[in-house]
Amino acid sequence: MGSLRLLGLMIVLGLPALAGASGLPPQTLAELAGPSDRIVLARVVDQRVNVPNGNVRQMTTISRLEVLEEYRGQGPRALELVQLGGRSGLWESHLAGDAKIAAGETALMFLRCPDPKAVERCVLVGQGAGKHTVTEGAQGRREVELTARVKGGPVRRSLDEVVDEIRRATLPPAQQERGKR
Repeated sequence: MGSLRLLGLMIVLGLPALAGASGLPPQTLAELAGPSDRIVLARVVDQRVNVPNGNVRQMTTISRLEVLEEYRGQGPRALELVQLGGRSGLWESHLAGDAKIAAGETALMFLRCPDPKAVERCVLVGQGAGKHTVTEGAQGRREVELTARVKGGPVRRSLDEVVDEIRRATLPPAQQERGKR
């Protein structure tokens, strides 16, 4: 995919995040799950900054993810998360409201993988609202740090509890027999 086309796609997908940065109310987990192709627990393996033809205005940061668990959707266990901006030399730019991603961290991520020919290349749904750090809590239970961009946040909750809420929100509608209620 050409870098200009990718940049345009990311800008379009990022517009809801810009609106969120301007004061829209936080989203629920169900609202994040709705447009997500995949919801995963992933470890950030590493990151690199792509600067097409040396043009820092087209800079993107690509984080390589290892999928540890899948809660919605299926696909490759190795993904690339693409974000507008990054740091290259003296230049640095980031989208307002975008998630901060660091190599080595583990997070619950709501992903949109818009190109069917490149299903391993994704963006966050809701920018900063689409990534939540997961840590080991009391008695070895994994905990999710839901950010303020999620309704009811910021708060720490059990990963199992959050995954149950996501699964309830993404269940298919109940099947009805024709003519019966």
